[in-house]
Amino acid sequence: MAGTKPGDLGGIKVGQYIVIDGIACKVMDYAHSKPGKHGGAKVRLVAVGIFEPVKKEHVGPASSRIDIPIIDKRKGQVLALMGDNVQLMDMESYETLEIPMPDDVEGIESGVEVEYFEAMDRYKITRVISK
Repeated sequence: MAGTKPGDLGGIKVGQYIVIDGIACKVMDYAHSKPGKHGGAKVRLVAVGIFEPVKKEHVGPASSRIDIPIIDKRKGQVLALMGDNVQLMDMESYETLEIPMPDDVEGIESGVEVEYFEAMDRYKITRVISK
């Protein structure tokens, strides 16, 4: 699955995902200013990267467009731990993937079922479903 879809900047809410500078991010803070005498409404977003802990900020007119990543949440089974990577088998397509080991997810070991994101041709394990 690839890519992004366009969305309205004024319609974004906290917790949604957007793309800032080519990085898929989750919106953590949203501020909307009312239109003034000489201009339109502005939106200020603060977001954190999904795949790397990078804090990004975006300011723009509320009527402008912004890219929204297409995120596919999937389930997989851990086949093996290989240093800094995890070998994972998708539970629907049975394809084998090699995904970086996440720092913030506990309990990843061989044989467990996990949930992972696929967005913009990148992958991230989000949580352990069952042991």
